[in-house]
Amino acid sequence: MNTKLAPAPKAPTSLGWGQKIGYGSGDFAFNLYWQGVSLYLFYFYTDVLGLPNALAGMIYAIGSMWDAITDPAMGYVAERTRSRWGRYRPYLLFVPIPLALSYLLLFWSPNGQSIPLLVAMALAGQFIFRLVFTIGSTPYSSLMARMTSSSKDRAGMAGARMVFAYMGSFAVVLLAGFLLERAENDAQGFFYLAVVSGVLASVILWLCFAVCREPAEDPQNSHQLSLRQTFASMRANTPFLIAFSAILLMVAGATVISKTVLYVFEYEMGDRAAGSTALLYFTLSGFVVIPLWTFITLKTSKRFVWMAGSVISVIGLLALWFNPAQSIELMQMNYLLIAVGVGAYGVTFWGMLPDTVEYGEWRSGVRVESMIFGAVTFAQKTAVALSAIILGLLLDVIGYQANAVQTADTILGLRAIVVFVPLTGILLSVWVMAYYPLSPQRHAAIVADIEARKAG
Repeated sequence: MNTKLAPAPKAPTSLGWGQKIGYGSGDFAFNLYWQGVSLYLFYFYTDVLGLPNALAGMIYAIGSMWDAITDPAMGYVAERTRSRWGRYRPYLLFVPIPLALSYLLLFWSPNGQSIPLLVAMALAGQFIFRLVFTIGSTPYSSLMARMTSSSKDRAGMAGARMVFAYMGSFAVVLLAGFLLERAENDAQGFFYLAVVSGVLASVILWLCFAVCREPAEDPQNSHQLSLRQTFASMRANTPFLIAFSAILLMVAGATVISKTVLYVFEYEMGDRAAGSTALLYFTLSGFVVIPLWTFITLKTSKRFVWMAGSVISVIGLLALWFNPAQSIELMQMNYLLIAVGVGAYGVTFWGMLPDTVEYGEWRSGVRVESMIFGAVTFAQKTAVALSAIILGLLLDVIGYQANAVQTADTILGLRAIVVFVPLTGILLSVWVMAYYPLSPQRHAAIVADIEARKAG
């Protein structure tokens, strides 16, 4: 395969902001589910269902690993889907209702059941919900690579997607705070949260389906690749392998930050409602930082933004350890600083992935879309599973007991978990991302070369 670049890059067809915003709105819906699981499900297991810490971590991890395994498989299926609506859009039409129903099962809390039965029901909820979520989310992510081959348009789409993701996160935290404070008990509050989230998400996914468009199939690329061809292309795709590794490391660390917010504010600061407010600040920050990071990405590169966001996140984490806040307000501001840095990751890695699709096509001669996105969501969810196992085990190590006053040593141990687990993942991701080779200019030249080959 000839890998010399064409001398004159050809600009891909540009997308309007209506399409970018329409695409991005889908992540509002998916984040109603994703953030509900990320922020509240572990707490729901330990403090509502009353499951032991390590067992809760194992259940969460098993669900995440199942989710991770089904992502590449769904990518393989979506890559082969052909319909009058395209490859990926049909899933936005048919998945919303089953997804909403499966989410209700995830947050169902029957009264007076034994621990073994609760474990079985929790595992069933994990398996069913995460399978349906994958059937919808993997094609949705892959749709970006089909809608445009412009790196700048993709940066705009990633920015729109992340703004809506933060809006979804904000809606979840706002709804959870409102419902938990007014429900008869936490079990009822979480179930109502699942009901409202399911209704909203379904409507928005149908709107996303209506707005987004896929181009007609390229006859040269309409054949279905074998698994062997697919994996051979991915193995030769260096930018993809780098992005895959960096995402795995970053998510494994950063997930612990969001999962422990309620623990920190309830047991260290003595005010769980203030933890909900901190989560609101965390999500509200996205409305400012995501457009800012998107602008910086358009002016520099995705790799630069990853590094810059990491520096801010590291500063926030170190400040949390070396100068721990003694007031609720200062603690909330510390989390806000961390959120500014974390906001950079979504813009960069969702913008990077479609670019690696073209690199793989240019390098190997075959185009792999859904398997790329499926593999990366595999990395995400594997990292979430690892973080859940680590968190559950470490909570046992520090002596955490749900719904009890924690000792001074337990509080110090909790602070160490919150700081050093994310710090390790972020720093390792920076080291890996330093080798990412695709600048905007090089990607544009690669796209032009692919077009030249097709024309020739």
